[in-house]
Amino acid sequence: MKKEFLKQTEHSVTLNVTAGKIDSFRELEKTTGTVRVYDNGCIGVAGCLGEPDEEELTAKAVEALAFGIPYPCRLDGHLVLEDLHEEEIIKVPDFIPMMTAFLDRLCEMCPKFAFSNKINLSYNRSEYRNSEGRHLVSSGRLFSIELIAQNRGSGNLFDTFLVWQGNHFDEETVLSNFKKHYDAFYTPVELEPGRYPVIADVSGLFGSFFPHFIGDMYVSGASLLSGKLGQKIFSDKLSLRDDMNPSSAYIVSFFDAEGYTVPDYRPTLIENGVLKGLFTTKKTATQYGLPDLGTASAAYDGVPGIGFHRFWLDPTAKSLKELVPGKAVYVVVASGGDATPDGHFATPVQMAFLMEDGQPVGRLPALTVSGDFGDMFGADYIGAVHNDPQENDILGAVYMDVEKD
Repeated sequence: MKKEFLKQTEHSVTLNVTAGKIDSFRELEKTTGTVRVYDNGCIGVAGCLGEPDEEELTAKAVEALAFGIPYPCRLDGHLVLEDLHEEEIIKVPDFIPMMTAFLDRLCEMCPKFAFSNKINLSYNRSEYRNSEGRHLVSSGRLFSIELIAQNRGSGNLFDTFLVWQGNHFDEETVLSNFKKHYDAFYTPVELEPGRYPVIADVSGLFGSFFPHFIGDMYVSGASLLSGKLGQKIFSDKLSLRDDMNPSSAYIVSFFDAEGYTVPDYRPTLIENGVLKGLFTTKKTATQYGLPDLGTASAAYDGVPGIGFHRFWLDPTAKSLKELVPGKAVYVVVASGGDATPDGHFATPVQMAFLMEDGQPVGRLPALTVSGDFGDMFGADYIGAVHNDPQENDILGAVYMDVEKD
C-alpha cells in the first residue's frame, strides 16, 4: 500500500472598503490535512479541518478503499525540496493604519471616484509527503488591492477597477499607477472601427479557450486542439505556461496536489508555437496516454482533479511601448463574451483605454472586440510584456477587430 500526506495552512486579513473608508476587517486562519492511500488500483481519501492527526487520517483512508474508487498509483520518487517566502509584507497591527492613510491619499488624488471592495494580505504554506520519500514544502505571500471605482453621480454600480498585486507594497508606485488610470478615465477619446492591437490581461485572452486545453475534451475530439499535440499550430512568439513559480505566482505552491513538479515550476502548454501539454491528472494521463502536465488540484477530502493556477506568457518585449508602438486598445473591463465551438471569440468591452506608445491617453466608449482562435494566437499574435504598467501584470497583445457598441 502506498500513501500521500498533505497539509495546507492559510492565513489572510481582508479589509472591506466602502466609500473610500475601511468599515470592517476579517482575519482567517485555516489548516487542512489529507491522507490518500492506494491499493489494488484503488484510492482511499480522508481529510480534516484543523491540525491533522496523520495516524487517524491514514486509518480512515484505508477504510475508504472499500468504496472501490479506481485510481492509478503513480507516486513520484525521492525528492526533498523547500521554497519558502514567509517574510511579512505588512505587519498585521500596522495594516489598518497604513491602508487608511493610503486610501485617504488615493481619495484626495482621485476625488471624482467613490471606492469600494477589498484590500487583502494572504499567506500560504503547503506540505506534501509520500511513501516513496518525496517531501516538498512551499510557502508564499500576496498583497492585493482590488478596488471598484464608481464615477460619482453616474448611477452605475461601478465604472472601472483599480487593481494591484504583489509580494510587497510600494505606496508611491501604486498611487502613481492609479492616478494615470484616473486621469485617462476623465479624458474621453474616439476611435474609428477597424483592426487594432488589443492589449489584455493574459487570462482575458485565454480564459474562454481554457476548456480546449483539458485532456478529456482533447481526447473526445471536442477541442479545437484535438489531434495536434506536438504540432506547431501557433505563432513562434507564443509560449504559454501554467505559472507555479514562487518568484511570480506569489501565493501558489510550486508542486501540484499529486506532488508533481517541473524544473522551472511552469508546466508548459505551448512552447514557441508548438502544443506541448494539456491539463491532466495522473489518472487522465494514464487513461489517455497523455503527458502528465503536473497541475492537478484537490479538495482536502477529495480525489485529485484538473487544476490550474495562473496563465504565464513568455515576454517578447520589455515595455508596452516596445510591444505596441503607436495606437492600441487596452481592455480594462470586459464581461459577457464567449467563444463559439469553432473558435470565434467576441466580447463587449465596458471599459478600455486608448494607448499611444505604451501610455493611456484617454477612455474609449463601449466597444466590441472579436477574433478567431487560430488567428489570434497565430498570425495575429503580437507578443507579451510583464510588469508594465504595474507589478505582476502579464499582458498579451493580439490584432482584433474593434467596433463601437
